[in-house]
Amino acid sequence: MLEPLRDGRYRLLWLTGLCASTARWMDVVVLGWLALALTDSPLMVGVAAFCRTAPMMVLGPFAGVLADRLPRVRVMITVQVLNVVAASALALLFGAGVAGFGVLVAIEVILGIAWVLDFPSRRTVLFVVAGRERLTAAVSLETMSMQAAKMVGPLLGGFLLARLGPAACYLAFVGLSVGALVATRHLARRIALPGVPGGEPVLESLVTGLREIRGHPVILGVLAVTVLMNTLVFPYQQMLPVFARDVLKVGPAPLGLLVGAQGLGALIASVVIASRGGPIGQVRLFAGSSLVGALLLLAFAWSPWYALSLALQLAIGATDSGFGTMQSAIVLLAAPERTHGRVMGILSACIGTQPIGSLWIGLLTSRMGAPLATGLSAAFAFALMVPVTTRLVRTGSMSRRPAG
Repeated sequence: MLEPLRDGRYRLLWLTGLCASTARWMDVVVLGWLALALTDSPLMVGVAAFCRTAPMMVLGPFAGVLADRLPRVRVMITVQVLNVVAASALALLFGAGVAGFGVLVAIEVILGIAWVLDFPSRRTVLFVVAGRERLTAAVSLETMSMQAAKMVGPLLGGFLLARLGPAACYLAFVGLSVGALVATRHLARRIALPGVPGGEPVLESLVTGLREIRGHPVILGVLAVTVLMNTLVFPYQQMLPVFARDVLKVGPAPLGLLVGAQGLGALIASVVIASRGGPIGQVRLFAGSSLVGALLLLAFAWSPWYALSLALQLAIGATDSGFGTMQSAIVLLAAPERTHGRVMGILSACIGTQPIGSLWIGLLTSRMGAPLATGLSAAFAFALMVPVTTRLVRTGSMSRRPAG
């Protein structure tokens, strides 16, 4: 399980991911709570989440093309510089007491752009460092770091928000981003990944990546499930401040614990996945995690008790790990290596459909309340994913069957 960590380059990549993900998940909690506090509107919470994640949907494919053409580690360094600048601005504005909803959302868009630039570059660097044979273990270990961050980041954000205010939260964001920047600069000295000069226009290169995907039914199935999960299941995370304040009657610190429980569940599941000996049924795990996650969210939507909601968040986190780990591993293993950046960019665009879901869940919540809105979305997601995952598992099994 720990074999990829023997490689110093992978250790640096893993550390940058841990710092960056901790900052990102802290920001999820802080942004949602601040949007609700500044506007008292669940719809505006959805709007804030939309603006934070919309760059992934709009720019994701183009970021993937850039990952195939530019020095990828330098792109990762640029990302952390953007994070430091944007978070420093938010810390200064909130510290001076002059930040409002508009300013908050505008600067969060910059953080969203940084995230979309990071995703395809980091994943392609991961493939180069780990290699095909160690890829599943390497992705599992990275998922472990992301889920540890999903546990620590919300707890840190909730604590700082409750005790010291938003300025302290964004100062912590700056510190984590500086840590990621330092580790990435060390990585730049250990690995040479020059960009490939583009012989075709960007749009034509993107179309080439789409054509490659069309010939791989397994990738198409993963992308379809990814869109459904990100539009109908994951957006509930943006409404957790509404659940916390209006349904469970708790403040920002218990909210951080609620989000952190999901990270703990995902971390435990990631350890189990990474430590399994022998082959892992990647497609089956991906499909099963997606379906069970939607059902658990349906149960969470109707939970009136904080303790039960906490336990359900733990279980939902476990399914998130199976979904997230296998998602990237399946796509990277199925796609030709020459198109990895473009294909991961298209995957990031599918992940980036979450802003649509954020607006949808925000609108529904403002009309019918968080429990009913979230429950309807979860039920709809499950119904749509059943035929898609059934076909995906069947196609995955056929692709592994030896030719007769």
